[in-house]
Amino acid sequence: MERLDRPETASRSANMTFKSDKVSGNVVLTLEDAAIGYGEEVLSEPINLDIRKFNAVAIVGPNGIGKTTLIKSLIGQVPFIRGKEQLGANVEVGYYDQTQSKLTASNTVLDELWNDFKLTPEVEIRNRLGAFLFSGDDVKKSVGMLSGGERARLLLAKLSMENNNFLILDEPTNHLDIDSKEVLENALIDFDGTLLFVSHDRYFINRVATQIVELSETGSTLYLGDYDYYLEKKAEQEALREETEQVDSDKPAPANDYQLQKENQKEQRRLARRLEQLEAQIEDLDSQISQLQEAMEATN
Repeated sequence: MERLDRPETASRSANMTFKSDKVSGNVVLTLEDAAIGYGEEVLSEPINLDIRKFNAVAIVGPNGIGKTTLIKSLIGQVPFIRGKEQLGANVEVGYYDQTQSKLTASNTVLDELWNDFKLTPEVEIRNRLGAFLFSGDDVKKSVGMLSGGERARLLLAKLSMENNNFLILDEPTNHLDIDSKEVLENALIDFDGTLLFVSHDRYFINRVATQIVELSETGSTLYLGDYDYYLEKKAEQEALREETEQVDSDKPAPANDYQLQKENQKEQRRLARRLEQLEAQIEDLDSQISQLQEAMEATN
């Protein structure tokens, strides 16, 4: 059973910050006509992304549509079935994995950071851990003994040490308590780089995102606004769809295809019979004309 975080006092709020060491080019990432999935099973296509510097892009869509798969494809863990991805100039990617697989269970909290940043002074490592609510004996804890929320904060602390300018986050608020979520929201809003993230937390999306990309079986749709704007546009689309359906329902129902085909065949047979009758009449008239001509010649 996963351990729960003990309630934190007001005096122990986290102080998360994310900063980048390098400024990226204006174009951060492009993706053209991509298909995502596993093997031959396509979850969504075509997907198109054009992510620009300083934007915060949230990926939304129904469960199972491939939001996490898209993230994993973008970082190279899962190959695209089709499509072309291109990172922009000076882009440095940092990735937050909701499975927390980057953590080593046998490490202490302190070693988890120190092993990856060996040239960083211990005091700086401890200060960074303290900003993410690991202080005193907390840094001596085994990673394997941490709760889900503690592991999430530790992984975010590692990410903050990397100073990347493009953060790709898969469900970053999972396991975090309300206070830590709010601190993370503020840290990402203040981040001087670019964000691409997946989250089921609508409040978090609405605070952080500047653009929404919706995934469906028929590909991606871009909405140039926050989550409230996205919901507003979806409501407008639904109202238009219902109005169109109502107009269509008021139209006379078209004849059944089979019945229509039978009627056409019946009409063709009728016309064929009429043609035969006319041809017979023409032949009879031709015969009468010939007889009259012969009679006229005989009288002359």
